[in-house]
Amino acid sequence: MTHRDQRGSPRETRVAADTRFLILDGSRETGRALSFMLEARGYREVRAVRSAARAEAIFGAFQPGVVFMELDLPDNGNLQLAAQLRRNAGVRRFRLIALTRDIEHAKREEARVAGFERYLVKPVTQGELDKILCIPATID
Repeated sequence: MTHRDQRGSPRETRVAADTRFLILDGSRETGRALSFMLEARGYREVRAVRSAARAEAIFGAFQPGVVFMELDLPDNGNLQLAAQLRRNAGVRRFRLIALTRDIEHAKREEARVAGFERYLVKPVTQGELDKILCIPATID
C-alpha cells in the first residue's frame, strides 16, 4: 500500500456517489462553494440552506447522508438542531460535519457530544473536503 493509498484520494471516495448532502451555513457563499466542490466530485444531490428552520424542514424528506453545519449560526441553535436531527433520523445514520472559522472553537466538546464527528475550517478547500469524504464515519 502506498502513502497515497493510505491517505485516500478523490478517486477513492468512501462516500457513495449517490449520497445526499445538506449544507447549513449562514453564508450564501459558503453554501455555494461547498455545493460546487461536491458537484465537482460527482455528487448531484446537494442542498444548501441558510437557516436552522429550513434545514429541519427538509431533513426528513431529503434524507441526507452527510450534513455540514456551521457552528456559529445566528440563532445559536446549532447544537440543539444537531440533536433534533439525530432524533428525527431514528435508526437512519448520517454524518455530521462542523463548519467553523476557528478549529479551537469554544463549543468543540459540546459539538462532539451533539454528534459532530469532524471539523472543516472555513474557507473550505477542495483538498480538505476530499479528506473528509475519504475518512470513514466515526460516530454512529
